[in-house]
Amino acid sequence: MKLYNARQSKQLDQCAQRQLPGLLLMKRAALFAYKTLNHIAPKAKKLLVLAGTGNNGGDGLMLAQYALIEGYEVDVTILGNPDQIQGDAQTVWQECQALGLTANPLTINTLTQADILVDAVLGIGLNKPVTRELAQQFQLINSVQKPVLALDIPSGLSADTGAVLGSAIQASHTCTFITHKPGLYTAQGTDTVGQIHFSNLFIDSSCFEKQAYIAQNHSLKYWLKKRHPLKAAAHKGSQGTLLLIGGNRNMMGAIQLAGMAALNSGAGLVKILTKLEHCLAITQAQPELMVYDADAPHQLASLLESIKAIAIGPGLGQDDWAQYLWQQIMPVNIAKVVDADALNLLAKSPQKRNDWVLTPHPGEAARLLNTTTQTIQRDRFEAIRQLQQKYGGVIVLKGNGTLIYDGQQMELCTAGNAGMAVGGMGDVLTGTLASFIGQGLSLFDAACLGVYCHAHSGDLLANQKSQAGILPTDVIATLSQLLKYGD
Repeated sequence: MKLYNARQSKQLDQCAQRQLPGLLLMKRAALFAYKTLNHIAPKAKKLLVLAGTGNNGGDGLMLAQYALIEGYEVDVTILGNPDQIQGDAQTVWQECQALGLTANPLTINTLTQADILVDAVLGIGLNKPVTRELAQQFQLINSVQKPVLALDIPSGLSADTGAVLGSAIQASHTCTFITHKPGLYTAQGTDTVGQIHFSNLFIDSSCFEKQAYIAQNHSLKYWLKKRHPLKAAAHKGSQGTLLLIGGNRNMMGAIQLAGMAALNSGAGLVKILTKLEHCLAITQAQPELMVYDADAPHQLASLLESIKAIAIGPGLGQDDWAQYLWQQIMPVNIAKVVDADALNLLAKSPQKRNDWVLTPHPGEAARLLNTTTQTIQRDRFEAIRQLQQKYGGVIVLKGNGTLIYDGQQMELCTAGNAGMAVGGMGDVLTGTLASFIGQGLSLFDAACLGVYCHAHSGDLLANQKSQAGILPTDVIATLSQLLKYGD
């Protein structure tokens, strides 16, 4: 799946209109939405179309025609001045009037009497907060808690960023046309759009061949195919030797989780450098982990001889012990995964490298860019571009709709769920990414595969029980199950 921002989507729409009449495209969009409405609300009899004055409103008004002809009871409310409707939308509105439809005011009665609402108020061009009047109307619409079918995008949601621009209509389903918009799949978008239904409106493929896109989304199986098949002569050394660094006082669990995840995602040897008092406990909990005292003389230097990948950060802390390990590991020319407190140490002394994967959550990203978490979340795509430009390598911006970017290609992972918002989940991801790097994948492929395996493991667990109560150790246990789908 390719994702196109609002500007790119409009260019594709313009390309389509050079080949087909705009009114025909409007009819195709409305017909697809009407069929979707029949599918999702087969018992609905009364329909309220909330239309704006642009082409998005035209789609809704065309849908109103189809519904009326098919026997629905249809009401229309135009949020805006009907005299401002122009072009193809004006033609459709005139046809509606010829069929006896009139514009009714928005009231609590018209909302509550409808079985389902159609949101055709604002399209993908919105790039600033909605007006106070519209915000109040959206709040009234949301208050009745009726099923809502949004056309192209829920009104008030940014197609580019997934940010709610002041206020947005809460959709149960969204029919989106021609392109997949990134804002539907990240930030507040996934809480706003409901279930997504897509049609490219049978646009000629030549339009898409000429148009750039902002990001892609692939299947888990696509990324699993990036793994190198196991050979009969494989041995533990050929499967990657990793060094994981962290586990300060009171944070032993973080580095242990990273180590367990690395093992369960296929690493051949996993070595942990941590506090002496943690060595025995970690070994007893997971005998396959090789655990070393970080304070022993020359310990780090001796471990680096056979290491294929390093991960630093889980439970690292920011005290003198942590800073010493950070300073020792930074000059080493071995691929790295940098997470958690290691990111906070990096934020204090920024540098740019091409041999690492940085995995910040929005708060850590804000510290890396010396800004606020709110700024990061307002435009995650711009944030990850700035992170990559400043720090290099591959950036994994975690959160709802995790983004992976290496400066040229961007991937958006739509898997994962809110039940994964549990302490330790990031440590599991860190160990998984390091494992795939150690097994010979490129930094970008390893980052994508790790993110997808991690997210799909969470979804698998949510389907088996519920989102509540998913633990990082549960995710670790499912990692090896997912790997078989790539074999």
